[in-house]
Amino acid sequence: TVKIDDNMDKVLEEFVERGNLTTGALVDFTGLSRPTVTKRLDRLYASDCIKYLHEPTALWQLINDPRRE
Repeated sequence: TVKIDDNMDKVLEEFVERGNLTTGALVDFTGLSRPTVTKRLDRLYASDCIKYLHEPTALWQLINDPRRE
């Protein structure tokens, strides 16, 4: 399971509201630091909640919102 803290919730909300996003876009939209966003993305990826659509640009797609579990 994925630990849902305030920062994880911000990242997930951006995916729900905006769709597919790059790491940089998540940094801009959430106002969180790049390391904080990257850590949350790593957790989501390890839990099969997101997948790469285009690895060179770090474009991500949410495939399973862990808040619904």
